[in-house]
Amino acid sequence: MAKTVEIKVAEQLVNLTDDHWFNPTIFGRYLADQPVYTIDRIMEMLASVISELDKVYELLKVSGTSSEGLMLANELNECIKAYMEDNVISNLKLPKPTLYKVKREEPVRQAVFGWREDKDPFQ
Repeated sequence: MAKTVEIKVAEQLVNLTDDHWFNPTIFGRYLADQPVYTIDRIMEMLASVISELDKVYELLKVSGTSSEGLMLANELNECIKAYMEDNVISNLKLPKPTLYKVKREEPVRQAVFGWREDKDPFQ
């Protein structure tokens, strides 16, 4: 069976990251220095990776093992879920919103900065 271009690139990336000399910062900077359309596709890819890693994290959390990368993926996935609750995303194809159920321990309160009066000071 012929491999898709995406699978070939993913395999190359995995093989490169196993190399001691692989520099993820250079890789990230190059990916970020792209046209807007390409950046949207890259963010779709990253959101999919984060979503898949969050599933792995949930499975491994039950057995009591994890890694810092998986914990970070879990936190980023929660941030993506919260962002999707408040914003309509039309140009990105992110993982289905039905998978996202954000549990909030306390309600979100609007931040108040500076001094605030309860009544109009000009009356």
